[in-house]
Amino acid sequence: MALTGNRVWVVGPSGAGKSTVARALAEARGLPHYELDAMFWAPGWQRRPEDEFLAGIAALDRTDRWIADGQYASAHPVLEELADTVVWVDPRRSVTTARLLRRTLRRLRTREELWNGNRERPGSAVGLVLWAHREFPVVRRTNTALFTRMRARSVRCLRLRTSHDIQDLLTKERV
Repeated sequence: MALTGNRVWVVGPSGAGKSTVARALAEARGLPHYELDAMFWAPGWQRRPEDEFLAGIAALDRTDRWIADGQYASAHPVLEELADTVVWVDPRRSVTTARLLRRTLRRLRTREELWNGNRERPGSAVGLVLWAHREFPVVRRTNTALFTRMRARSVRCLRLRTSHDIQDLLTKERV
């Protein structure tokens, strides 16, 4: 299950490990990594204007090789046209919820900077965990439909359900 594409889009629910997988793949393959959260969130947790956000994503078309991760509905049409490979990080909901809780608590404790000077805040962190848990089945339906569309266009699609699947892919990419 090795990647063959040079324009790789990594999708999945919050807490699935999209960014971790995308960073590891980018490093293993020597490709630039783009995190959609960094493109979406301006300083002060302000949402970038939609046209500016989508223009940033569309700019990926000017490069031949990249790995992007993120699950923004408005970005789907652009990335569906650009990506030659889609990787769906899709663990069980209990796994994503546990990961999201651990990650959020660590970020709150360490005051880790996320994107553009933003840091987790206690109130919004609780809301994020609840939202992600509630949205999990929506993301799964969205990505099932995404895979159907992409496969119909002969785009390579990989679904990683377990930690073993992820390690298997990353091991093959490091070789």
